[in-house]
Amino acid sequence: MLAIRRSAAVLAKQHGRSAQIIATVVAAPKALSARYSTGPEAPDATANRPHIDYNIHFRADESTKAQPAASEPLDVKTQLAEAALKHVLTKGWTVQALGAGANDLGYPSVLHGLFPGGGVDLIDYFLKKSKLEMRREMEHLDLDSMRITAKIRTACIMRLKLTAPYISTWPDALGIMAQPQNAPMSLRNLGELVDEMWYLAGDRSADLNWYSKRTLLAGVYTSTELYMTQDRSPDFEETWKFLDRRLQDVAFFGRTTSEITNYLQFGVKSAFGVLSSMGHKTPFDRR
Repeated sequence: MLAIRRSAAVLAKQHGRSAQIIATVVAAPKALSARYSTGPEAPDATANRPHIDYNIHFRADESTKAQPAASEPLDVKTQLAEAALKHVLTKGWTVQALGAGANDLGYPSVLHGLFPGGGVDLIDYFLKKSKLEMRREMEHLDLDSMRITAKIRTACIMRLKLTAPYISTWPDALGIMAQPQNAPMSLRNLGELVDEMWYLAGDRSADLNWYSKRTLLAGVYTSTELYMTQDRSPDFEETWKFLDRRLQDVAFFGRTTSEITNYLQFGVKSAFGVLSSMGHKTPFDRR
């Protein structure tokens, strides 16, 4: 039933009013300044707000931790994707990376035909794989003893750290995902990711809060992800500080539909402006 509910929710996002809101989610408004500087920001409105508990709790009983599954042979398509990821830093999210991965496996480069979408399919594979890895890592924690905001923050960091090895090429991936023909794939993965995060955080809401929570988290996650592509601080320390400020924004942000819509619609053009400045075409380009 859970799988059916999630599938229905994703479908509703793609075709209902919530899709119009989430479709605008690429970054929060402050992400625009993040593109040009990762240094200290102007005074933050959240500075005087109460501190949020971000403590992470591990399970006391080691026997309750998820045990690694027995290794099973990977199918050829998965082997190809994994091999291609090793070439992303030099060849990008491209057919060439898939071809190089095929050669590594001893196959001709035409094996990239297993991914007819080329780089888009490789990105899709990476997003799905990263969501599953994030879930496995989260299941090692004592989630019941953690506050909801700590769970959400931890999930965001765990997921973003999986992107870190590819951060130099991730702006290209974001540009590819921003193209209109790739929007369904991008929005589907984003919707599934924030749904997974809220589910792990213990959310079981079945009313309009289900949509508002996921829409706001989508804005927090995507703005932090965009900031991360420009962050040069050790171990992305500034990115995690940026994430904390955005979580503070959401924690005290009005949750009416109009406020949420205004918050996200203002951010979308800023984010697309960032991608456009990187040389990527976006739905706002009129050429």
